[in-house]
Amino acid sequence: MKLFTRLLVLMMATLLLMLAMVVISVFVLISGIRWLLTGKKPSFVLYVQAYQRFKNTTNRAGKYSPRDNDIIDAEFREVKGESDRLK
Repeated sequence: MKLFTRLLVLMMATLLLMLAMVVISVFVLISGIRWLLTGKKPSFVLYVQAYQRFKNTTNRAGKYSPRDNDIIDAEFREVKGESDRLK
């Protein structure tokens, strides 16, 4: 009887695992088809891309190298007159 119970639990666990895999596969398939038809990326893809960007920025450990497409805009002017204005 003990062997039968173990076999039954093992079969139920396998069935549950297979059902979960089928549901996940159908979800991925539907998301992929929707992505192809509408051009809107699934939220899972957006989360993965955001995580990869975060991971790439933290790997540099504070070393920042500006890229060509970074825009730095600044305005500098000298204020004449009262030098103790901020005190």
